[in-house]
Amino acid sequence: GVPWHLAGGPQAGGCGSVMRAYPFGLFFPAEQAADLALHHSCMTHRHPIALAACAAMATGVVGMMERDLVPDVLARMIEAASVASPVTASMMQDACLRAACHNSPDTVLNRYLGWAAHDAIAATCYLLARHYDDPVAAVLEAVNSPGDSDSLGTMVGALVGARHGLSGWPVEWVRDVERSDELLAVLDEDAGVEP
Repeated sequence: GVPWHLAGGPQAGGCGSVMRAYPFGLFFPAEQAADLALHHSCMTHRHPIALAACAAMATGVVGMMERDLVPDVLARMIEAASVASPVTASMMQDACLRAACHNSPDTVLNRYLGWAAHDAIAATCYLLARHYDDPVAAVLEAVNSPGDSDSLGTMVGALVGARHGLSGWPVEWVRDVERSDELLAVLDEDAGVEP
């Protein structure tokens, strides 16, 4: 009974909207992608930590698709988050520093469990910084983490996937995805290739 942009709870700060923010980075330039992702979050999650994480996620996808240097991508993600939530941006910065200092995943992924949006985007930054050139390692470390592992796998998978495309994944992973034939046909259609 309320407009869509007021439908989300003002204290809802889980990572649900962040997991679905990445497509904005596939179709729009960085600033517009961040803005759209932030506003889309309002349908379900209106807390600033969710808004910030969504903006960061979409910004990161743009940078990864453009194959920008990963430290630059991470810096732009942090900057995008800072607009809505300096706390989220600070957590992301901390996670990047921990990756640069080679802090162990046991330590960092127990600190940033991923249940809340700011934890999830911080953990994602850590995983991305560690494994940006190895999509399989990034996803495996995410899905074997002690917290909200499926969310972290989705988020880091979207980022490394944006950089490496379909060729970055093992053949059996692509083959075994539910309805993979249909998904591959869509890719072929977009590329102008007959399935």
